[in-house]
Amino acid sequence: MKKRGVKALPLERDLVLKIGPLLELLKEGVKEEVFPGAVAGIYCQEKTYILAAGYASLVPFLEPIEEVFLYDLASLTKPLAFGLTLMDLLETSNLLDPEKPLKEYLEVPSPFGEIPLFRFLNHTSGLKAWHPFYLEKPLTLEKIFNSIMSLPLEYKPGEKCLYSDLNFFLFTYLLEKVYGKPFETLYEKAKQRILFSRQSFLIFKPTSKGIDEEIIVPTSIDPESKKILRGVVEDENTRALSGVSGVAGLFGNVYGVLDVLIEILKAYQGERNGLNPEIVRYFLEFSDPSSEFTLTFMKPTKAGYSATGGAFSEKTVGHLGYTGCSFFIDLERELIVVLLTNRVHPHRGNEKIKEFRSLFHRAVIENL
Repeated sequence: MKKRGVKALPLERDLVLKIGPLLELLKEGVKEEVFPGAVAGIYCQEKTYILAAGYASLVPFLEPIEEVFLYDLASLTKPLAFGLTLMDLLETSNLLDPEKPLKEYLEVPSPFGEIPLFRFLNHTSGLKAWHPFYLEKPLTLEKIFNSIMSLPLEYKPGEKCLYSDLNFFLFTYLLEKVYGKPFETLYEKAKQRILFSRQSFLIFKPTSKGIDEEIIVPTSIDPESKKILRGVVEDENTRALSGVSGVAGLFGNVYGVLDVLIEILKAYQGERNGLNPEIVRYFLEFSDPSSEFTLTFMKPTKAGYSATGGAFSEKTVGHLGYTGCSFFIDLERELIVVLLTNRVHPHRGNEKIKEFRSLFHRAVIENL
């Protein structure tokens, strides 16, 4: 296989006019306190550009950001880790079929048993948006699963779309039961399909794997320990699961995120390298009139449309992360935009990122 890893190109004079305004916009975001700092990656016409501005941290002291630093990717875990893992499993085994109901795989009560698996992947299952599972200690996936089974459905499955972490906690449990292995083990196997460049990171529990926390961007202040979270997942439920789930917990830098997304785009275009083109298209093109998602990916409706400023084509998929991270792939333009920030540092209340995302993605289309 040919190694395709992401490589940032120098900003030559003819590119400064295109990329310069985007870098200035990132700097403006820092100045306006949208986020302490940001790293953006843009893949366009088979060229990759990396931009960085601002700081990794504000407290206890200022630390300049570097493009190789790792971010808590929050819910980008759903497509980048869980989605990638499921793509791998669907190709290498026939143990799961997204069209079949949950009762085919687990002993569950009605009405949960009748829900097709795909409804957990596109957020139309009927499950509530969130639940504080972390209050039960020690916490396990089995305890989360049992709790979900005891909760009433919020709506009739397929009636509407309600983004829910519970969907992916349930499906993470399902994968571990069906395949008999921890989710992280399944993910690490799936990662082997991606030809990562040397500077790429995309892992769970980074500090436990020898990565210095100095290159990991911090997030918020933990209300219990009163310490800044750094290399520890922001999501409380995943944190209580020791930092690994299909919901959150993935840490990565812009190179790692781009490497996966470029492979996904190439496979969608028909190139059979690490990923199976048919399975990738199944995930990205899966359509359900009641949902704003394909399988694990957000479509350009409502939140997705707003986040891209309405500038991307209808053939766009992506995802948002609570910590301030996002990515979008415009399949029509063959364009990928990754925006990594730690807008929750040092406090979660800052929501200026919502408006900034729209401005940034419109600026990308206007300048490239």
